[in-house]
Amino acid sequence: MAVRNPASRGRGLSTRAGARASAARSRGNTVWLPLVAALGVLVLLLWYILAHQPSHPASSGGSLGAAAAKAGFPDTAGSGAPAAGGTGASAVVAVPTGPSGCQTGRTLPGGVTTQTVTVGSVKRTYLLAVPQPLPNTGPLPLILNFHAAGESPLQAEADTGLAGTATKRGYVVAYPAGVSDRWNVSRATAAGPDDVAFIAALLGDLRTRGCMADNKVFAAGLGDGADMAVTASCAMPGRIAAIVSVAGSVVPASCPSPVTNLFEIHGAADPISPWDGGGPARTAPFAAVTAQPVADRLGRYAQATGCAAAAASQQLPGLGALTSWTCNGKPDVGALSVIGGGHTWPQAPAHPDLGPTAATFSATVVSLLYFQSHPVLGSVVSPTSPSLAQSLGGALGAAGN
Repeated sequence: MAVRNPASRGRGLSTRAGARASAARSRGNTVWLPLVAALGVLVLLLWYILAHQPSHPASSGGSLGAAAAKAGFPDTAGSGAPAAGGTGASAVVAVPTGPSGCQTGRTLPGGVTTQTVTVGSVKRTYLLAVPQPLPNTGPLPLILNFHAAGESPLQAEADTGLAGTATKRGYVVAYPAGVSDRWNVSRATAAGPDDVAFIAALLGDLRTRGCMADNKVFAAGLGDGADMAVTASCAMPGRIAAIVSVAGSVVPASCPSPVTNLFEIHGAADPISPWDGGGPARTAPFAAVTAQPVADRLGRYAQATGCAAAAASQQLPGLGALTSWTCNGKPDVGALSVIGGGHTWPQAPAHPDLGPTAATFSATVVSLLYFQSHPVLGSVVSPTSPSLAQSLGGALGAAGN
């Protein structure tokens, strides 16, 4: 598959602040506090974006790539043959269980390694980045980072720098590899193996091989990778605490009572998955999959969480428009339409074939802040939530240093 072809790489099925903390407290209490009830944590995160201009996050991509090559990470993830037991989009997959590494004392290898799990008749591969040395803070949180269609896990790290950044903060980061560099987000057997079953097997594998925090699993993704994160969350309800979706396209038709917080970052000039839906026609076997309008699909997702509130809109000068659904005790759901953004990861290296790349903020920094503000499964923001200084002050201070 040609990596630089927008229809395959970017789409495929999507084809790609103690002085600072003090200032954050003051600014949060005097400016943003009145908005907390209406917009929740999403506005708080975007306040951070406006207040800080982080440097490019992906500088560690080269070192991770070298480590991955040394670990023998393959160029492709498998033969492309469908695994047995392809399922429909509404099917729910159980995460394999076994004795937890927290019980057996098993630990994950530090550094970057290549791991495999067998799903049906197919051996699947994922790249694993583990803090070294392991932090002595109890069970480890996990971030799943899904590559775009037509990309590899190494390219995803080059764009996001997530593993290099997150492991320094105590996260384990796993990069699942799609067969033939693509994801079967439709979960149709004709489109390839059941990738939800792969993610379930990956989570089960990590749980038995190390002391992982079952309620601290997060996900990020670009393009089809974003769609894969949402698809997996819908099919494994109660398993993923929060998702940051960048340039996503779809939410499954069936996503019963989701409890996962979802934040979409979407370029206003995305030529592959336009904000209003549509976009270039896809090729078989994905021809029936069309990019859904962002507001429509996230509104449907918010309704599925039990949130009956109408969408609230806020213009953020220099950034774009924030649309959010905030209901007391329900998952936070929102989307940012990014000025000057294409089908790309904000502040990643440029990919002109996929539209412009926003340089006003780092999607990697926002992802980590979003995960930190939803630290465990079931963490939601309500109208009575603490102020910015209380809820995000520490995170802002750490991120700003």
